[in-house]
Amino acid sequence: MNRLFWLVLCFIYHHVNAQNDALDSLKQGKFDEITIVGFKSKTIPGSCKYLDMKQFARFNQTNINNILRLVPGISIRDEEGFGLRPNIGLRGTSLNRSAKITLMEDGILIAPAPYSDPSAYYFPTFTRIHALEVLKGSSQIKYGPYTIGGAVNLLSTPIPDSFKGFAQLSYGNFNTNQQRLWIGDQRNNLDYVFEVNRFASGGFKQLENGSSTGFDRRDFMGKLRWHTDVSAKVPQEITLKILHSEELSNETYLGLTYEDYKKNPLHRYAGTQKDLLDMNHQHISLTHNIMSFNGFTLNTAVYATKTFRDWSRSSTFGERTIAEILNAPESLQNAYNIMRGTASGNIEYQSAARIFQSKGIQTNAAYIFQKKAFSHKIQIGIRYHTDQSDRYATRSQYFMTNGTMILSNAGIKGNQENQLRSAGSMAAFASYDIRYKNLKISPGIRHEKIQFTFNNYGNTDNARQGTALKTAINKMNIWLPGIGVQYDFGKTMNIFGGLHRGFSPPGMPLFTTDAQAKPEISVNYELGYKLEQEDLQIQVTAFLNNYRNILGTDNVSGGGAGTGEVFNAGKADIKGVEISVSSRPAFKVSDKENFYFPVMIAYTYTSATFQETFINGGGDWGNGRIFKGDHIPFITPHLLSLSAGVENNRFEAGLTGRYTGLTRIKPGQGNMVLPAKETGLVDINTLDDFLILDVSANYHINKVFTVFTLINNLTNSKAKVASLPQGYRPNIPLSILAGIKIDL
Repeated sequence: MNRLFWLVLCFIYHHVNAQNDALDSLKQGKFDEITIVGFKSKTIPGSCKYLDMKQFARFNQTNINNILRLVPGISIRDEEGFGLRPNIGLRGTSLNRSAKITLMEDGILIAPAPYSDPSAYYFPTFTRIHALEVLKGSSQIKYGPYTIGGAVNLLSTPIPDSFKGFAQLSYGNFNTNQQRLWIGDQRNNLDYVFEVNRFASGGFKQLENGSSTGFDRRDFMGKLRWHTDVSAKVPQEITLKILHSEELSNETYLGLTYEDYKKNPLHRYAGTQKDLLDMNHQHISLTHNIMSFNGFTLNTAVYATKTFRDWSRSSTFGERTIAEILNAPESLQNAYNIMRGTASGNIEYQSAARIFQSKGIQTNAAYIFQKKAFSHKIQIGIRYHTDQSDRYATRSQYFMTNGTMILSNAGIKGNQENQLRSAGSMAAFASYDIRYKNLKISPGIRHEKIQFTFNNYGNTDNARQGTALKTAINKMNIWLPGIGVQYDFGKTMNIFGGLHRGFSPPGMPLFTTDAQAKPEISVNYELGYKLEQEDLQIQVTAFLNNYRNILGTDNVSGGGAGTGEVFNAGKADIKGVEISVSSRPAFKVSDKENFYFPVMIAYTYTSATFQETFINGGGDWGNGRIFKGDHIPFITPHLLSLSAGVENNRFEAGLTGRYTGLTRIKPGQGNMVLPAKETGLVDINTLDDFLILDVSANYHINKVFTVFTLINNLTNSKAKVASLPQGYRPNIPLSILAGIKIDL
């Protein structure tokens, strides 16, 4: 089969139920945008969750981390306090830069280079997101390449059914502010939506010189859609989507020592005064949908993205690495004082410029038919995808004097890192759903054919003439079968189970022919129960991910040296239980008014242990021997979120609590050693548990105007929410955000 055929047949992620949603809309004379889960979670034989704009509006959150915590099975590591770059793990996958989950926006991969360099330094601005979907279990084999933990699909603002406009303005502590405006309409055969969004803050951390520690992020998104008349024999549509995002953040990798954290958790060292993230992201896609033709549906998309990211930051002080200083500040007093700005000395500074490019073409074809008492769905999908990461890291020198960093040597571009990382993938899946009465069986298979290419030009070949070029190639061919089973008890309740082979690509190859990193492979099991009623939803799932080859990665953002190398760690078991409960009981006050009391509970228990003894090469698992039975670090055993509120026609108010249990930050089986005055950072293996409370409220002045407020961290908790990338990091302190929504 020639390459052109594969290019035309391409692969997308939309579940056939999404097409059914669109067909329901067509019957009403309108076109709707496609979702994977939507409100059809009870038809998917696996664990899934859908949160929409109505729920977002109730919480008024600007931080996606705080919304994702309402979904069981998701682990989050906070970093900068605003959720700009979430560290997300699903069912025990590594949290670092969300690199081990499949991230999508509107069903298209959104990580800057999801195969060759998957760290999600770009993440969509949550304040412009309309809804989100989370898929876990056997049903997510359609949504690779990362199929061990699951997939997260973010849905952008849809084209409305008729003319509609929306504006939101807010302001709060630390000069945190947001401005959002969108308008859209369906006009005969041409529909549109255009949106601008700005989210910015002066930052809550404190530099001695008073400089900003905040950020400014701006987005523009536009969609144009042409569609046939709804009465057409073959209803179809073509949608063009364009997205531009840019950000400047005065953000740093460097946290604090324990002693400095106790004095002031919001302090930032003078050595971070030049740290800066400069990023922009462009996306364009063209999507074609055939909605229904004799039971046949087809969705095809062509897409391209380009992301520039340069995170410039101090890397050594007085010729000592940050890790060395944080581990022993007393014995490295001079380097520590240079970092604080109280002593003079040399600072090595690194500009980590990277250009990511990603493009592909993808298709999903589905056919639905009925034979007597059996209903059938057949889906076939193919995607051809390429991506590349162009990495130029430049090392320069500053001199700290009187608390101010002064440039002393600009350095030569690429003198720290000078690489091209590339990947090409042909992915395909086939699935078959068969239903007889109350029983549904869904077998499927996924195939990934990938080639990784690594070109390292060395730190002296700035022009990339190839004088010291090292090249490595890694190829793989992976088959990933799976099956899901669901049995319905009436229209609102079912039990489900699944078994599938999970996979994560191994990342860049090494410069050898016989020591390439092996893919991360697992066998995943789940068994669950769902209740889906109008005012009560319950989902309970038990899962086991049995790894044959779990992988570790050496990244600075994960506490490593930053080589980017991937380590084979062998067998591991990650198992647990997820519980989700949503309810909205009503209390009738009068014939015209009811009070509602919405409650949401999400609890996750996770046990994660290595099942082999091995020597680890670095990264967030550290160096040295790791033993069979050691706990895998940064996977919190107990996570609990609880939201409770009251609503009527004019107002909503609610309290949300997020509990994070004791979290090991180093592999081990023995006693947990928490931060304490007499304990050095090198000895600490566990972070304290903590509880964060938020309060939100909305008051509807009329059908157009709503005023709202959000109180973050009601008790002003000073919990240490993370020890990565480098040192202890705080949650956003007590703060209030207030604003107005205008809904036309």
